[in-house]
Amino acid sequence: MTQHEASGPASAVDVGPPAATGPLAPATDLSGDPSAGERRPRDFGRLISLGVVVALLALWWVLTTGTETIGQLYFPSPESLWEAVTTLRTQLLDDALATLWRVVFSWVGGSALGVAVGLLMARARWLFHVLNPVIEAVRPVPPVALIPFVILWFGIGDNGKIFLGALACFMVMVVNTTVACGNVSPVYVQAARSLGASRNQVYRTVVLPAIVPEILSGFRIGSALAFAVVVAAEFQGADEGIGRLIMSASRTLNTSVVLLGTVVIAVLAVALDLLISRISRYVTRWSANR
Repeated sequence: MTQHEASGPASAVDVGPPAATGPLAPATDLSGDPSAGERRPRDFGRLISLGVVVALLALWWVLTTGTETIGQLYFPSPESLWEAVTTLRTQLLDDALATLWRVVFSWVGGSALGVAVGLLMARARWLFHVLNPVIEAVRPVPPVALIPFVILWFGIGDNGKIFLGALACFMVMVVNTTVACGNVSPVYVQAARSLGASRNQVYRTVVLPAIVPEILSGFRIGSALAFAVVVAAEFQGADEGIGRLIMSASRTLNTSVVLLGTVVIAVLAVALDLLISRISRYVTRWSANR
């Protein structure tokens, strides 16, 4: 047997490129955890974000309390903000819960309806042509522009504020859903059909899973928009809520309470966004781009 016969054809086994050696070789992760390398940049980024927050808080104290460069009327100090917290106490908690309840209720209802209508529009072309002109005509109109009508229809109670927040979320999600359905690759649909899947099966097993990441991203946008619309509606008239608290304080130039209300809105919005993000990462853990 010749040497060539013993070795066999060179193409029989794909040995691939030679292993990298020397100083250019990638460092071996001895931890045994393949995600350890990904966690390091993420942890470093969190440290940077924390450092920025601490630096901004320190700058706030220096400009307001340390050097009094900015007057208390124009921007309250951390001490005056804490004083406002201790003064309001239970009233602040009641107003925060009232606003959060309106936001969550309007966000859930409007988003669910928007997704349902968007899926129907994406599946039935005739329904798309019927509803799309109406949606495109109403979508550019700011929901707060309808506040005078909403007060006439619902009064200053919760129903009007929930309606406005739900309307804003509905417009976001119906467009987000129809666009997401249109972005599904036809290759996946054709592959499913070639394997004998019916139209309903293709829609249920291909289209719906494919649009989940985009739908969840739309939920985050809708939650922030719900906060903006609900608080703006509370400015116009409400028995309780952070918007009412801010408006009442602004009439007496109580800027400490105004800033406190703004901070509470930011904390609630960030908390809800983080919750949605955690749920989204869990639901889409199969996705490489999560």
